[in-house]
Amino acid sequence: MNMKKTILLSLAFLSFINSSAQFGEQQIISTYAANARGVYAADLDGDGDMDVLSASEGDDKVAWYENLDGLGDFGSQQIITESLHAAVDVYTADLDGDGDKDVLVAAKGYNQNDSKIVWYENIDGLGNFGSQQNISLLANGAISVYAIDLDGDGDMDVLSASFSDNKIAWYENTDGLGNFGSQQIISNIALSARDVYAADLDGDGDMDVIAAAPGTAEVIWFENTDGLGNFGAEQVITNNALGVLSVYAIDIDGDDDMDVLAASTSGNKVAWYENLDGLGNFGTEQIITTGLERERVVYAADLDNDGDIDVLSAYQEDLSGEIVWYENLDGQGTFGSHQVITTEAAAPRDVYVTDIDNDGDLDVLSASTVDYKIAWYENLTILGVNKNDIEKSISIYPNPVSYILNIENNSSYTINSIQIYDVLGRLVIEDNYPTNQLDITTLTNGFFYVNIKTDKGVISKKMVKE
Repeated sequence: MNMKKTILLSLAFLSFINSSAQFGEQQIISTYAANARGVYAADLDGDGDMDVLSASEGDDKVAWYENLDGLGDFGSQQIITESLHAAVDVYTADLDGDGDKDVLVAAKGYNQNDSKIVWYENIDGLGNFGSQQNISLLANGAISVYAIDLDGDGDMDVLSASFSDNKIAWYENTDGLGNFGSQQIISNIALSARDVYAADLDGDGDMDVIAAAPGTAEVIWFENTDGLGNFGAEQVITNNALGVLSVYAIDIDGDDDMDVLAASTSGNKVAWYENLDGLGNFGTEQIITTGLERERVVYAADLDNDGDIDVLSAYQEDLSGEIVWYENLDGQGTFGSHQVITTEAAAPRDVYVTDIDNDGDLDVLSASTVDYKIAWYENLTILGVNKNDIEKSISIYPNPVSYILNIENNSSYTINSIQIYDVLGRLVIEDNYPTNQLDITTLTNGFFYVNIKTDKGVISKKMVKE
């Protein structure tokens, strides 16, 4: 499961609302992903909209689906590989530094000697992929992958979790071109390791590592002690997460540090843990739900466009299941009861959130095992009547932009702050004392989202850095 974890991705599309998020009926992307285990979205063909990736264990397949019109009409399955034994997790990142999205996969294999962490080069930026390139054959029972810069050298390194050898490990991108060094073990005592993610938990500017260890019912983290990828000893966030399969980190309570979420199948539980001081000291378990059977995955994003982080999860009951979300009622981590997105995903195993149809809100993707299905669900959030007026009155230019972004405000609204997020939902620039110009020279080339916070609400605009 790729918790992706993003993501988040959470504040990238803020806008006015007058109702809670509602989701449309299931829209099927494919039913040819046997025992689908992983789903993710990225612009794979460089046309500015979100395409979809899947990893399916039952047919050894990694595939992608083109968003043909930017509105969520998808083309036929395009196979990247169908010989990767038991592919279970998929993620994208620019691993070779050429500006497009490559594909990273964990395959648990038919036995422990068959497990692999691999990647496929996006050869032309149009979604034509090269042959398999092995990163590691030493992650026995590989189950989760993630890519992030762990050593501060500006390129994408790779993280993995593998359950057969109880291992959390990372692999250095030695030259920024996708040539990876040997496995560096962060822990080999994370019993039955199931998920891995990275975030700055202690506020020191580098990426720490979070993992799920269901063998000890633990959610754990490891400090990046020097920003170079040297990690400290295991630190336990909780040892009360029986059967924990999924972890994620994001600011749940609006205090500008990274809290942690976890989903546990044995305890039928989704819970969060407050980062009490921004230094990685976590509070007691705060339960969001214990009412659903076999919670498989947890993710977080602003689903109702009210500026705080809601929680998304999927659970399995025998061969059926539901995908549900929980509203963050006060922006401080008080959650409402579960709201059903769908009951049409049979045994869902992964979810992801992105704007599929380019309408400014966050839609939901799912991978479900029993029905071989990759699907999406449109966010039907009703936008407030003032939103269009503000969007017309506040503009950004030039776009594309290379150096200085101009903000033109022809309204009576006061701009209080400006945030820029990348396509993975990471905050890359924040200006709390905005003028009519913003220096964006430090950004890499690509797509970004500009959140403009006014005294009447928040609008989001897309920006291209070139």
